[in-house]
Amino acid sequence: MDGPRASSLRELRPDDPTRIGRYRIEAKIGEGGMGAVYLGRDEAGRAVAVKVVRAELAGDRTFLARFHDEAANAQRVASFCTAQVLEHGEDLGLAYMVTEYIDGPSLLEHVGEKGALSPGMLHGVAVGVAAALVAIHSAGLVHRDLKPSNVLLSISGPRVIDFGIARALDVASSHTRTGQVVGTPGWIAPEQITTQQVTPAVDVFAWGCLVAYAASGRNPFGQGSFQLLAARAVHAEPEIGDLPPSLSGLVRSALRKDPAARPSARDLLLALVGGAGEAAVTTELGESWTSPPAAGDPNVTTYDTPAPAPAPAPAPAPPVPQRPVPAAPLPAPPVPEPRTRPVPEPPTQPVRERRTDPPTEREYAVPPPVLPATSRRDEWPSRRTTFIASSVVGLLVAGLVAGGIYYLTRPSGKAGGTGAKPAPFPSGPMLVRVDAQPGWPKSCHADIGLFAPGTGSVRTLAGGSSCDVLPEKSPDGRSIAFTRTGSGRSEAWVMNADGGNQRKVTDIAGGRVTWSPDGARLAYMGRQGGTKQIFTITLNEHKVTQLTTDDSAKDDPMWSATGKLVFWSRRGGDEQIYTLDPEHPARTWTKLTSGARSVDPEWSPDGSKIAFTRGPSDGSTIWTMNDDGSGLRQLTTGTGDDMDPAWSSDGRWVCYVRGKITDPVIRAVRADGTGDRPVSPAGRSLGHPNW
Repeated sequence: MDGPRASSLRELRPDDPTRIGRYRIEAKIGEGGMGAVYLGRDEAGRAVAVKVVRAELAGDRTFLARFHDEAANAQRVASFCTAQVLEHGEDLGLAYMVTEYIDGPSLLEHVGEKGALSPGMLHGVAVGVAAALVAIHSAGLVHRDLKPSNVLLSISGPRVIDFGIARALDVASSHTRTGQVVGTPGWIAPEQITTQQVTPAVDVFAWGCLVAYAASGRNPFGQGSFQLLAARAVHAEPEIGDLPPSLSGLVRSALRKDPAARPSARDLLLALVGGAGEAAVTTELGESWTSPPAAGDPNVTTYDTPAPAPAPAPAPAPPVPQRPVPAAPLPAPPVPEPRTRPVPEPPTQPVRERRTDPPTEREYAVPPPVLPATSRRDEWPSRRTTFIASSVVGLLVAGLVAGGIYYLTRPSGKAGGTGAKPAPFPSGPMLVRVDAQPGWPKSCHADIGLFAPGTGSVRTLAGGSSCDVLPEKSPDGRSIAFTRTGSGRSEAWVMNADGGNQRKVTDIAGGRVTWSPDGARLAYMGRQGGTKQIFTITLNEHKVTQLTTDDSAKDDPMWSATGKLVFWSRRGGDEQIYTLDPEHPARTWTKLTSGARSVDPEWSPDGSKIAFTRGPSDGSTIWTMNDDGSGLRQLTTGTGDDMDPAWSSDGRWVCYVRGKITDPVIRAVRADGTGDRPVSPAGRSLGHPNW
């Protein structure tokens, strides 16, 4: 099924859907053998590509099972040089998959309209597609249908799309029929035609065909019927034309008949950059890429940029080793790609809803007396109407590559099944809630403690007859804020990092308190008119500012290092995660999640990512996303209740609580989803971790 192509947008017909799932359908992008692709928008106004399966396939249980399996597999692919798969489901009796919308023509369209690529763009396509294949293969998948229509030429570089027929390498699909050939004539490898074992080498073969096509406008095995093209792929030598020396040898090695003799995608990428790593890729791709004209999306403004002179051709590639079979999936890249910020929808009239889920662990604290009302009424956020794409294409691509190429080109290793040495477990202690007696949360006998996972020791910092929970370390590490409850009241308290100088700051409505980036203010939940609202208070003058005034339930505020507040709200009917700017709270509500219940948001140390709890209260898991809601990734896979995530100080690990609220166990997992382990000491009931 063809991917999103802005240049081929068409108006909807009467038989086209106007809404699929939570997405409003605006235009038709194209059609393929599996179904149709539409331009859609989510509740926040973000453009997406919605791939809808043909109606006649909706009753095929085997096909639907395969479709959803493959969509779930595709979500594991890192979004570097690919179109990220966001979600999949069924609606109106139709199966669908939603991907990131890429604004730009396909390689097929561009070559068909303008001819062969310039040397600079050719090298950029070769590098970008090889990088995408590394990401796909590192997730344990094989694309199987790489072709020019599945490569989009966006403003930020080439992007590989459409993993609709990808297969997991480590799981034998029970849905594949014996003798079935998957792929497109002219781009499939000999072993696909002869129905031998399919490995990542088939994508490397397709890469060779694709680069040769981009350089000449002709398929290296010519044109003709399926039988003719299949025979040529199996028996004839390819005609690759007059390729630059830097590409000729690589393309010929990629098109070898024997899959074991072909280089791996990683070998291709390293050879393309001369083995010099990140700096060389940033220079070569960033300076050589010429963005094709964008078209189709009226909400995107682009700028024509003169094509730079072609970059000097790198030295001829060294002999390429035979392709090693990847051992296991690699983690996601440490730095996200450039993103477009979602646009919030105008809210509807707020309505008070009844809860269907039990309260989160952080909501058990007893609310305080009603706080005095303020005279200022916040306004609803207004909808932004335009996006601005960067005109500095070279810098944009360089930023994209600099973050992702370290992950894609680092040497392979065995530890943890990844291509680099896994992040070691943090040696620093974590703040925790220590249950001095059983009974939490109905009867709280909790202290604030300092827990050293390596030794299992726990040192009490704040204790006594009160209930002390939800510790939060200040930005400079010198102070700790926490919530103290007792005698029907909840209060925000602060103490020194060693437990000394404990003092009350203000009454609150339960839940956690959080520090501003400069450590001068706390944000907390107060109550006004029977509804919880977000307030801030200065620690020196005790000046209170109310940030929200709507009637929706909300909780779990968390202040980022970049100055934004994240929290969950039931504004739309169920718990979802939002952000606001505390300096301009009336104008900047932004919804980040939708669908499954999402609570407990926690910023990463640099403010670029959010960890949170997703799913029903009796079966939730820990997820992460970028600060604009993109890059959704599931970290934990337990069948119990995972909650209360918190980041390590270096942002490479996430700790969380698993199990029943009455019997919690603190665990930790790397930010790439590996290394999940329990860390609670035996015989101790700990919760509310804060690293």
